[in-house]
Amino acid sequence: MKESFVLYQYDSCPFCAMVRRFLAAKGAEIPLRDTLREPGAQAELLAGGGKGTVPCLKIIDEGGAERWMYESMDIMRY
Repeated sequence: MKESFVLYQYDSCPFCAMVRRFLAAKGAEIPLRDTLREPGAQAELLAGGGKGTVPCLKIIDEGGAERWMYESMDIMRY
C-alpha cells in the first residue's frame, strides 16, 4: 500500500525541528505546511486532526483515507 504524507509544523517549534532533522537524515522528502505562516494550514489541521498541536503527520492511504498522527516520537517511529 502506497501512502502519501504532509507534515504540519512551524519553523520555531523544537519538536517540529526534531522531526524535520529525522526526515532529512532518512532522505524522506514530504510536503511541509507551516501552521503559522500559511493561510489555511492551521484550519486544515484543526478540521482534519481535531487539534492544533504540531508536529502532526497527515497520512493519506491509496484510497484517500486520512489519519492524523501527533507527537514527534510517534511520527519518527512510524
